[in-house]
Amino acid sequence: MPQKSKDARKADANELRFTRTYDAPRALVFAVWTDPAHIGKWWGPEGFTTTTLAMEVEVGGVWDYVMHGPDGTDYPGRGVFTEIVKPERLAFSHVGGKADDPHLTCEFCVTFEEFDGQTALTLRMIFPSAQAAEHARELGADRGGAESLERLARALKTASA
Repeated sequence: MPQKSKDARKADANELRFTRTYDAPRALVFAVWTDPAHIGKWWGPEGFTTTTLAMEVEVGGVWDYVMHGPDGTDYPGRGVFTEIVKPERLAFSHVGGKADDPHLTCEFCVTFEEFDGQTALTLRMIFPSAQAAEHARELGADRGGAESLERLARALKTASA
């Protein structure tokens, strides 16, 4: 059974950090992060759906998407990949949130460590300041991150690379 996400507040003041262990091989977990057919099934908090408009998984490539909230609010997002070490690490700059409040402007760093057929995933959202990280927390980014990783656990049960 996957381990619960740890409290995001234990990270540095300017970041949110989530860790989770999945009962799936690293190559599959990495694939579910980098394939638009998969990521739309789990990215975002409970009750959200995600439409990927473009996903070019290469350094300098973009990931453009829109998260659709259960209340009908759209949350556009754009990531630009800055590092890809398949299947160990992904890093991308990110701007996202409401169109009038891009509160998720940060750097994402995701690491995938395999052991005994399981994958330990660490997701770091590194904000430009402690104030920016706190604003994201106030708007629910810590809860949303934990919920996304829970949704990923469910998506992995039916995914194939």
